[in-house]
Amino acid sequence: MRGRILIAAAAIAAGALGYWTAGQLRPAAAPGHAAGERPVADTVVPFTLTDLDGRARSVDEWRGRLIVLNFWATWCAPCREEIPAFMALQETYGGRGLQVVGIAIDAPEAVRDYRDDLLIDYPILIGDRDAVDLMNRYGNLAGVLPYTVVIARDGRIVATKQGAYTHDELQAIVQPLL
Repeated sequence: MRGRILIAAAAIAAGALGYWTAGQLRPAAAPGHAAGERPVADTVVPFTLTDLDGRARSVDEWRGRLIVLNFWATWCAPCREEIPAFMALQETYGGRGLQVVGIAIDAPEAVRDYRDDLLIDYPILIGDRDAVDLMNRYGNLAGVLPYTVVIARDGRIVATKQGAYTHDELQAIVQPLL
């Protein structure tokens, strides 16, 4: 038990240090993106990852929708803080063409338990190295979590953010695009 507590504390400390370091070393922003984020692509990056049921899911499945991709982990406190905002966004705007997709960089069992506890109602995909590589291709070269990418219906990347979104920030981005 004590070993698990030490591992968890080390993981939290490492995440906090990474988050703080990325915030201190951010270069100038690319147009339309927060400082420190330079998307490698200007449009949706094709990918296929596995969901919690073991099914392969492709980003093409949501083509023509406004996609909010959120890279996160269960051990990441800011990630956990913003998930209710994503759930509310999906509930409010899902019928109008919005699709939130979580990409967890975590153990499937931990993600499944967390999803079930919170009753997360949007797709959650699981990734390890593939998800980290994908996150890099979407502009998060520092590997900071959470990281969110907003993709317009036409496939253009319209916003990225390292760190947690608030509900109001998300609404301000999403509403004009619906």
